[in-house]
Amino acid sequence: MNFLSYTHPVLSCQEAKVLESCALVDEAAEWAAMKLAGQGIAKHLVQDYAELRSPPEYLRILALIGKGNNGGDALIACGQLLADFPRARVELILTLPAEELRPLAARALQQLEGRVEAHQISDQNDVSEITQMLSDAAGSEGFHICIDGLLGMAFSPPLCAPIATLIEAVNTFEAIDLRASVDLPSGKGDGVKNGVISFQADFTYATGIAKKPIFKGIAECGRIRYIDLGFFEASQAESIKTKECILTSAVLGPIRRLRPAAVDKRAFGHLFIVGGSAYMPGALLMAVQAAVRSGVGLVTAFAPASVASALAAQVPEAMWIPWPETANGTLSPHAMPLLFDRINSASAVLVGPGMGKDPNTQMVTQEIVEHVELPILLDADALRVRVMEVIQKRKPHFGKIVLTPHMGEFKRIAKLTEANYSVELLLDFSDAHRVITVLKGANTRICDGKSVIYNTQGGPVLSRGGSGDLLSGLIGGMIAQNSVCVPTAVARGIMLHGMAAQLLARAKGQIAVQTTQLLDYLPKVLRI
Repeated sequence: MNFLSYTHPVLSCQEAKVLESCALVDEAAEWAAMKLAGQGIAKHLVQDYAELRSPPEYLRILALIGKGNNGGDALIACGQLLADFPRARVELILTLPAEELRPLAARALQQLEGRVEAHQISDQNDVSEITQMLSDAAGSEGFHICIDGLLGMAFSPPLCAPIATLIEAVNTFEAIDLRASVDLPSGKGDGVKNGVISFQADFTYATGIAKKPIFKGIAECGRIRYIDLGFFEASQAESIKTKECILTSAVLGPIRRLRPAAVDKRAFGHLFIVGGSAYMPGALLMAVQAAVRSGVGLVTAFAPASVASALAAQVPEAMWIPWPETANGTLSPHAMPLLFDRINSASAVLVGPGMGKDPNTQMVTQEIVEHVELPILLDADALRVRVMEVIQKRKPHFGKIVLTPHMGEFKRIAKLTEANYSVELLLDFSDAHRVITVLKGANTRICDGKSVIYNTQGGPVLSRGGSGDLLSGLIGGMIAQNSVCVPTAVARGIMLHGMAAQLLARAKGQIAVQTTQLLDYLPKVLRI
């Protein structure tokens, strides 16, 4: 199956507005979608708050309510949170009288009558007055959650009072643990330039359709959660012409099934991993640990001779081949026959984790890229400018090359002077080099030269040494199992890695964890 079958389109606000008008044909359909959105937001809020601590029974919620559907979604979310946490308290701030809300938002507010405290502000209120209102409502505990439901995708600048004043006051109000926006942060939208004030969200809950503005830059809209409202059947999603899509967890469906009874380990591929150095063996170790947990049938690791036996003792499931070293403790290019004599038994090759940056390891990588016909994943120290030049000369019938750079490495191989998250740049780079690029970041981008796929799973718990090594091992193992459709295998490894990271953060928090603890959450992702 084409990997785009596991994605949904990312659209501009205007495109999304047109599609929604076709999908939501009457008020009943709009109300049903609003209820799904609000309930989904409430569910995700509780899960995401767990990265800080367990949500308390006396949850304190602040909701900023506009007149439209985003305000309605926020109100439905508040109602669901009150149902789930009967001791919770909700404070609403409205920017206009209740009777001026649109019908569905008014209906959602009516359902909360008697269960919430509502405050109305006007353009006569300044920042200090609103801040005092927030302080009075927050009390000594502060707010655990703030939900921004002020503006929707129809917004166009400028922001008018009192909304601009409210956003400024809330952005600077410190007694809020988690700040979340419905659909997109108020103040964001198509064509909105930098410098326009907007709600500073920790999370944005994209309801129904993920909008392009939330993917600009690194993470200007916080972390993104996509709440599927059923707008896209598989055939419909593929028929919409867009170069940007969001990856869904459906990509893991095929590996959540029972395996056939009459198979052996060779049916699940054989991954070769080339990496490590005498002074940096840990990266190779983590890549191998992840690979053996990916479901691949066999893993062979080529490690510096001085550390191979020590690493083998830690992961006996892999086969370890000692590789002669240079004086620097790196892999010697003179030992290439160790790999080439065994290559016929492999189904994919991973190169790079912990190799070190010296001319010898660059020669090793170049030799592999030039001569190995299998799919190859290049990570970390294998991502070099001269290696990119060899890739462009690689024979067309050879297997796909997959690159997994973070922005610093991407700047090097793409010869950029500054960070650039442009969709067109990534498309042009991947197409020109005939590679699949996995640009790691807050929203990891997967690009095959034709499409850019966003993965939003993961989060700051991955901002630590070794996360990329685990990712390369998982992706490598997936490619070895499915070398026919490499993009799908890549997407599967990324989704598995990101979802496991989120489970780790929800169980242990973002801070006091070890990178390799992520591996313990892989089985739970596959058994959801």
